[in-house]
Amino acid sequence: MATSAPELKWGTCSFCGDAVPPDAKICPTCGKEQGTSAQRLEESRSRPARRRAALLRWLRILVVVGIVGAIGWAIIAAEISGPTTYADPLTGTWTLTVAPGAWGLIAGNITGEDYVTGNFSVESPLAAEVMVYIYNSTEFVAFYAHEDAQPVTQPYSNVTSARIVFAAPYTDEFYFVFENPYPTGTNLTEKIYVSTTYETNIVLG
Repeated sequence: MATSAPELKWGTCSFCGDAVPPDAKICPTCGKEQGTSAQRLEESRSRPARRRAALLRWLRILVVVGIVGAIGWAIIAAEISGPTTYADPLTGTWTLTVAPGAWGLIAGNITGEDYVTGNFSVESPLAAEVMVYIYNSTEFVAFYAHEDAQPVTQPYSNVTSARIVFAAPYTDEFYFVFENPYPTGTNLTEKIYVSTTYETNIVLG
């Protein structure tokens, strides 16, 4: 009676431990060259080969679990910590020293409908006055070039101190310019204290 050839089974790659079809000459996963079907069948029956294949499978599982765990932890940590915050250039306190006829400034980007609050005062000379203008980026370029420049709000004219409340009508870089109005021959150099806080218009629910 004729005997049928033994059914060839899928083997295991000795390099990466993945399953290899009976007629494959290379591993479809790692590309490692494989022996004949009989050789692979014999190798898969040996204890070292089985141990190596099992170890490789566990290592691959651990790698996958580790990657999934790392991604999950990154997502959870981001949810817990919330969005990254950065110090805003329009939040702080400054003392500007401004010579007669000159000016000093603070500047920063403001998102449309966000606002800046604070106050300023001339610390010295006592009762000296200051002019304060708020320009957008385009108008500040004109001001810097000694051209006609239009402030985005009504300027603070000849005041010794005042409160700042500025709501940005659009997103841009805004310049708070403090100008010493006294002629250069007066030698009235001013020290102006400024304190501002950037406030967002977004309400977190």
